[in-house]
Amino acid sequence: MKRLIHFAACLACFTVFLLGPTIASAGVSKKAQSDFEKNLLGKDVKALLDMPAYKDGLDLYVDHKVDKRLDERGIDLKDLSKYLKDKGVGVERDEWVTITDAKIDSDRIEIHLGGGGEGHGASKNAAKKGAGYKRAGGSRINFRYGRDLTDADVQADTFLPLLGRVLDTSKIIGVVIPKDVAPQFQEAIRSRDVVVGMSYQMVLISFGEPDQKKVDDSTDDSLHETWYYLKDGHRWVVKFVNGKVGKVQVF
Repeated sequence: MKRLIHFAACLACFTVFLLGPTIASAGVSKKAQSDFEKNLLGKDVKALLDMPAYKDGLDLYVDHKVDKRLDERGIDLKDLSKYLKDKGVGVERDEWVTITDAKIDSDRIEIHLGGGGEGHGASKNAAKKGAGYKRAGGSRINFRYGRDLTDADVQADTFLPLLGRVLDTSKIIGVVIPKDVAPQFQEAIRSRDVVVGMSYQMVLISFGEPDQKKVDDSTDDSLHETWYYLKDGHRWVVKFVNGKVGKVQVF
C-alpha cells in the first residue's frame, strides 16, 4: 500500500513537471490581445524623446537592471543615438502621434507610432542628411520582457505605466479637468505640462504631488513656494507666488 501511495505521488509530481512549462508558456489569450488593441489603436500619444525613423525602432527593456548600459527607463542611450544618426528621426520629442499598430509576440510588445518606421532602403536618405533629419513614416517601440508574456502583462493598468516611460499617455488615461479651468490651462493639463499662471490644484492634476515642497523667504507680504519634481529624467522646479505659478524651470 505504501509503495502504491509513493508511486501515485511520484506520478503526480512528474505530471506537474511535464505540464508546468506548458501552462507557463501559454501566452496571451485572444480576448486579452483584442482588448489590448482596442485600448491603444488610434489613440494619440506624445513622444518624450526622439525616436529613430526605422522599422527596428526603439528597444525598451522592461527590466532595466539586466544590463548596466540601460538607463532607468530600460533604454541604451548610446545605441539610440547611433540609430538616430544612421536612420534619422521618425518621431520627434514633444510630437503628438497616433498609435497605428500594437503587436504582441511571445516575449515582446511592439507599439507602432505614425506608421511604425520605414525599411532599410528609405533610411539611406536619412543617413546622408544626418541626425537632425526628420522623416515621414513614424517609428516604433519594442518592449522587451525577456520572458513569456501573460494576460496580466497586457492589462491597461499594467502596460500603460511602461508606455509612460517614453510616451505621454494622458489622452489614453483621461484627465478629469474642472469645467471652470481656462482653455489654455486645460490644454496644458491634457499635455501633462505646467505653465505660468496655473493654480496649485491645476499643477496637482497635471503633475501630481511634488517630490519636495519648500516655502521661500520673501521681502514683502507675498507667499513664495517652490515645488520640485523628477519627471521623465528631468528636474522640474515650479515656483509659486501667492498660489499661482510664476516661473517654471526644467533641468
